[in-house]
Amino acid sequence: MASPNKPLSGDQVDFYNEHGYLVLRNMLTHSETSELKEWAQEVHDMPATQDCPWMPYEEINARGERVLCRTENFADHHAGFNSLLRGDRLLAILGQLQGEDMLLFKEKINYKLAGSGGYSPHIDAVAYTHVKDVKHMTILLAVDRSNMENGGLEVVDASHNMDIPVRKADNILEPGWVASQKWEPVELEAGEFLIFGSYLAHRSAANTSSQDRKAVYATYNCASEGDLHHDYYVRRKELWPATHMMKPGEKYEKGALIHGFGSPMMSLSLGKPFEV
Repeated sequence: MASPNKPLSGDQVDFYNEHGYLVLRNMLTHSETSELKEWAQEVHDMPATQDCPWMPYEEINARGERVLCRTENFADHHAGFNSLLRGDRLLAILGQLQGEDMLLFKEKINYKLAGSGGYSPHIDAVAYTHVKDVKHMTILLAVDRSNMENGGLEVVDASHNMDIPVRKADNILEPGWVASQKWEPVELEAGEFLIFGSYLAHRSAANTSSQDRKAVYATYNCASEGDLHHDYYVRRKELWPATHMMKPGEKYEKGALIHGFGSPMMSLSLGKPFEV
């Protein structure tokens, strides 16, 4: 039976361990979901100044416009998100699945505005191990309805237990492996959660609908490994700074390979929309 310290059922824990992901419905009330939408818009509207600690990134969309692609490192500067992402409700779920206490490692909002690009098939682990080789878990909090028309997530079931070939040139998954797998759509309503680990293969197509599709991704590491949030963003700012902080003429090749690979953020260096 579920309890505050163990909110998930045994079947839910077993499903996560077997399949590598878990969808949680009815997690937020209607008012909490409305708050989530308001908070996401507030982060979207945070000004990009020379001294801002949050990290907004732009992309070129299908109409050739420069729009906001994502914002990172905002939890320390937004009381609502700080309380939610570091709160007991989410930490209890993650702790039960991992078997130990968890800490917030990084957070981002992918805006997936109408006409925005998709994300190539990848695993998250290759973007995190430069800090420390740790075990990560991510919660996707759907701000808006997520489906295949607006670029919702697809996963390969149980791929966390597979030997997945990663192409060294750009850190995306080998096309032959991608084509050989069955990709499962994970459709979510606003306020629903998807939990997955850093070795689960996933991808998302471009948003070809007329509606925006925001999603919060909060990634956690085991508390026994230490609080790595600050160190992660210090290093990220060096290798892959926010778009407005990038120096003209600097290619940021190492940062692109770690942080930008397979994402619409690469569209700026390409000079055209990113195609998956």
